[in-house]
Amino acid sequence: MELSREHPLDGLENVPWADLLGPDDAAELVAALRELAEEGGSDHRIYDVLEDGDNFDHYWFATVAAKPEGLRPAAVPALRFLARIAAQPSGVGSWSALDLVETIVDAALDRPTMTGDELDALVDGLRAEFDTARPALAEADRQSHGEVSIPRLVAEVDAGVRLGGAYEPRWRGVARPLVESPTGRLVTAGGMLVTQEKGGLVFRSLDDGTPIHVFDYPGAEKAWPFAGSRSDPGLRDAETELWATPFADADGPGVLTVEARGRDALLWRLDGTGWRAIPLVRSGWRLRSPARRVDVVAAYGGTCFVGYADNVVLSFDARSGMLSGEPITLPRGARHLAADGTHMTVLLHHSGSGPNLIRIDLATGRLVEPTAGPADTLPFGYHSQGRPHLVFKNGFTPGPQLHRVDAGSNAEVGQPIRVGDLNGFCVYEVGGRPCLAVAGLRQVHRFDAETGEPIGRPLFGHRRIVLDVVSAVVDGRPTLYSADGATVRRWDAETGIPWPAPIP
Repeated sequence: MELSREHPLDGLENVPWADLLGPDDAAELVAALRELAEEGGSDHRIYDVLEDGDNFDHYWFATVAAKPEGLRPAAVPALRFLARIAAQPSGVGSWSALDLVETIVDAALDRPTMTGDELDALVDGLRAEFDTARPALAEADRQSHGEVSIPRLVAEVDAGVRLGGAYEPRWRGVARPLVESPTGRLVTAGGMLVTQEKGGLVFRSLDDGTPIHVFDYPGAEKAWPFAGSRSDPGLRDAETELWATPFADADGPGVLTVEARGRDALLWRLDGTGWRAIPLVRSGWRLRSPARRVDVVAAYGGTCFVGYADNVVLSFDARSGMLSGEPITLPRGARHLAADGTHMTVLLHHSGSGPNLIRIDLATGRLVEPTAGPADTLPFGYHSQGRPHLVFKNGFTPGPQLHRVDAGSNAEVGQPIRVGDLNGFCVYEVGGRPCLAVAGLRQVHRFDAETGEPIGRPLFGHRRIVLDVVSAVVDGRPTLYSADGATVRRWDAETGIPWPAPIP
């Protein structure tokens, strides 16, 4: 298809902007497009009109995670004019127009005021507009002499990893979200799915997402709904007052909360129908301030682990909150902590090179060699050919990627795994073979953990960038759950079939 040499704004008046935006915003958008085409300059004026400010709360988790928010439906027809502006021989407005094109492609596509069918039509319309804009984008690329990323954008759209926003046609009208809730972080614990939400933690049924237990954050409007530590970026917000880590053990669900500045570590357990707070206290009147400040927490198998700023980890009984076991001393700079039946895994602060994942033998309190990394997430473990392996995310390299290493030697296994905008990931098994599920852009991607090869097509259905993915076994089948900040979707991990479509 060749590019027509029409004026970039030909047909602008034929679009029913007033129906899409209202008369005032329609006039502002038309004026802003004309200004960009004739004078160039910033894209802010156009973005301010297209931004979905009426539904700001709906994009709360996207904002927290620094992911694209939603735009108004007028962004769809605006794309064609922006592509033409980018292709002008004069180059006026080209860079700003291209930024806006990419913003429109990546924006959330799930306005709460629209039905599922309307949103599917919006996605289809956006794809059609992008196809119409291809000649103009190709011309813009030619004129820029490859200085912009248009070929990458087009290639990722063609490969299905950009745009997205709807289930494949065969699942439309059949598949639907398991949960519609503002959650972007998931945990599976005690046979339940835990959604970490703005107001609290919800322990849900793995089968249909029904709430089983709800934990309301103390001071909910200023809580940080991410498991982790004081190192989480959002805790740098002066308004954040606490962070929470859910878990489950033989006594049922539990929650660890820590005041954001590292004070008041509390263990919460269900007591009848309510939650009872149990202080986790490090006693000793001679303790200096760093010895009282909590940096990291974790729970496993009836024990809570609390790491302090003086690099000491104490163990507390997860039922009574009483001290148990011997203190463990960590290297300086613990950022995240996890534990299993035999080891504690610690993610240390790091500048980007060398190992920063360490494992501590819980029986001896000693460091287990070798260390691994560099990493910016805690690892997941799996077994391959009878040997323990780790997989972790390295965000220090250009473009985040997953690394697989032999846990015994720290030798890297195969090439790193890369997907666009890599967020959460998890491990699962199909027929005894380890697999990886990775949240990237609007899709969930599956890989063979041993070979690193993709498994099937990406899983489509999310209308915004996927923030997390976890796994569980439900009715004997490996199952994936993915969250995007507005919905949680469920997938059969082996076939990729979305819930509740029947599995053959």
